[in-house]
Amino acid sequence: MPRDRHQHGRVEQVGKSVKKWKGHFYVYERQLDGSEKRRHRAVILGLKSKMSKGEAEDALREKIAKETAPSQIHPSPEHTFGWFWKDRFKPLKEPTWKPSSAPKMVWFIENYVVKPFENVPLGKLNRFDIQLHLNSLPANFSRSVVVNFRTYIRAILDEALEQDFIGKNPARKLEIPATRKPSKRILSVEEIAELLAHMHGRDRLIVRMFLLLGLRPGELFALRRNDRLTGNYLRIDQSVSPLVGVVDPKTDASATGVWMPPSIATELDFWMESQEDKHPESFIFATRKGTPLSANNFLKRALKTAGERARKKLEENGQEIPKGFLENLTHQALRRSCATHMQHLGSVKDVQAHLRHARPNITAEVYMQEIPATVRAAVELLDQKLTSVQPKVSQSIEPN
Repeated sequence: MPRDRHQHGRVEQVGKSVKKWKGHFYVYERQLDGSEKRRHRAVILGLKSKMSKGEAEDALREKIAKETAPSQIHPSPEHTFGWFWKDRFKPLKEPTWKPSSAPKMVWFIENYVVKPFENVPLGKLNRFDIQLHLNSLPANFSRSVVVNFRTYIRAILDEALEQDFIGKNPARKLEIPATRKPSKRILSVEEIAELLAHMHGRDRLIVRMFLLLGLRPGELFALRRNDRLTGNYLRIDQSVSPLVGVVDPKTDASATGVWMPPSIATELDFWMESQEDKHPESFIFATRKGTPLSANNFLKRALKTAGERARKKLEENGQEIPKGFLENLTHQALRRSCATHMQHLGSVKDVQAHLRHARPNITAEVYMQEIPATVRAAVELLDQKLTSVQPKVSQSIEPN
């Protein structure tokens, strides 16, 4: 920590046309390795016409006392990038982030942005090294990781510049390298038929809800019994985050009601009636401990397993399997499938209202105007479309 060495500083008169008092003193900065470095400080104390030299000296002593307080940390380019993130940027910015997104942002920054440069002094970070690291990311990560890395490291170093830890931002002119195209995987009607034919009970209901209601996994697994409203509506007012548990939905527009076609409503009511725990606050799809199902576990143990089972059965029966058939199954693919298959069954406004998308412009806000009658009609048509194709190989699965 800096110390004052019992100094009084020095006051001098500066300026040609307008005379001012300028003070000089030193701070002794404690470096991260325990050593000290002396740095000169200069400060304008006021106009000569409005204060005497003695008053200027008093003002300088107050400034020295403040600047050399034991708790004061003076900006230095020798502080590491990891230290600045932990002690300066995170405490300043995290309280302003949404509770639903803050844990993911912190996790991403600490693992993808801070870790590669954690022990590098701020003053030694340079554009060349950062750009080389950025260029290496597309080999193992998606475009979103690459773009977010540039966004966050630029923001952190912008703040370091603002707080006078560095003289310029080396990340300001970083360029995005060529990346893999983002996945736009959707399931064909034939894939959906085969997939559902190899699922039963709770798992089949969950996949049908993903496909027909377009729910995000966090929203679906956060559903409680009292979210089942009258009139075939589901209330969406919470979401499950794997990092912090139950939080508010992704956007304000997401917190609303979703209309269910009668077939889904009936199947959901049957499932809820079969459960022993009928407390209103109980999760509809819960583990044995009463906690929400894990989206990742469901993806691996139910969705992908059913896809593999369906492909294997088709192969055993000598059926020709198209390339990629029932492969690369994700929750996002189910939500995209809902939107894609629904687009010709209702208007753009209907799809926007059903998926509860929020956009930062007026056009999208108009799309969010709900049209209940047509939304209901479009979802029912979607239900009919996705159940109209019979699987090539029907397989009866007995419940466990």
